[in-house]
Amino acid sequence: MLQINKETAGDVLTAHIVGDLNIKTSPQLEEELTKSIDGMKKLVLDFTDVEYISSAGLRVLLGMEKAMRRQGGSMTLLHVNPAVKEIIRLAGFLQVMHIED
Repeated sequence: MLQINKETAGDVLTAHIVGDLNIKTSPQLEEELTKSIDGMKKLVLDFTDVEYISSAGLRVLLGMEKAMRRQGGSMTLLHVNPAVKEIIRLAGFLQVMHIED
């Protein structure tokens, strides 16, 4: 089960994600974020409580990154654990995704 806690401050949307991003949970994340990013200039995804991401989760992240760029914004991943960061690196996404500790 995935839990998504969203906060908006001006044109910044922060989503704290709790749970693994896999084939079952990724559609929920995509739906929640897609309906929430309209008019936002920055999307911040807090990965403090994400221990695993599958290719389905990576696809959602890439889609959100592209959606934010299309509307003149950006996306940042926060507090990504080393295992998840390694999966993102192996997928070749470190060049397109901004990750902060």
